[in-house]
Amino acid sequence: MKIGCFLLLWVAGLAEGQAKLPLPPPVLREPELSLPARGTVPIGLPQKWVTWNLQWFPGQNPLATKLERESHEAAVRFCLGRFKPDVGMFQEVLDADALRRSLPDLPWQAVTRFERAEDEEKSLPPQNLAICSRVPWQEAWEVNFEKLPMTLDRPVRGFLGVEWRTRRQGSWTAYVVHLKSNRGGREVTSKRRERAIEYLRADWQRRGLVPETDAIVVGGDFNCSLKNPDFRKEKTLRGLLAEGWVSVARDLPWPKGATVRPDSQGKYPATDFDAILLSPGWQKKISSKKYKSGVWQESNVPSDHWPVWLSFAR
Repeated sequence: MKIGCFLLLWVAGLAEGQAKLPLPPPVLREPELSLPARGTVPIGLPQKWVTWNLQWFPGQNPLATKLERESHEAAVRFCLGRFKPDVGMFQEVLDADALRRSLPDLPWQAVTRFERAEDEEKSLPPQNLAICSRVPWQEAWEVNFEKLPMTLDRPVRGFLGVEWRTRRQGSWTAYVVHLKSNRGGREVTSKRRERAIEYLRADWQRRGLVPETDAIVVGGDFNCSLKNPDFRKEKTLRGLLAEGWVSVARDLPWPKGATVRPDSQGKYPATDFDAILLSPGWQKKISSKKYKSGVWQESNVPSDHWPVWLSFAR
């Protein structure tokens, strides 16, 4: 019943703006939840945020041994235990139970239930998304692209959304994304990333959100760079920035702004594919608060990506 209602809402939303965004409807459903979504309403906004591609978690590769999975799980638990985030937005999650064990201080956890797309390697497990929170949220939902027609601009996976409603500061919405990699050619794959952002915009419309006035954060692995000139024509990130969104770590000098490690063979250089974006409405709500942000570039971070973090002043 809930999925059917979601689909009706999506189709109705598209019908209103059909001239602008004629998109086939995705599957909308409730993700896997560690605790019921509704709970005690927190007083204010969570302070410390992180987005991190965990690299085939647990194990750092899809064919990891039991020992490799356990070692990766322990390393992630240690790493995040040092940073102590209030909200984590994670990519490449293979095992929701392993995530729960690694993040005991973030008990509200939502994990997607994706399947591999038709044009992806079927022998590999699906790479899922997760949002984990220290405080309870009001609602969590998954937007899934697995049933979309196989067009050249079809996005992969989907995305995950969560809404908090606070006593003092109103509602806050977070999305986590993991967009199409550049495997297959940048020009072709950029269209799939840009289409995914169009679906994100459609979901805001479905939920009655207006980025200019509502507080929305989008974190994840965009597989798109703001610093590499090869991506200068791509609208995945630049389109949002042109509308007043900010990428919190964009102004970090290079190489401090790198979020992806260079590979050991020297084939792929360091790059800045990961980001946390704040809507204009979010910026207005926190105008009296300062924030710090950065990239956690420690050598013992157990992933090929470094975490991007954001911390608001209390």
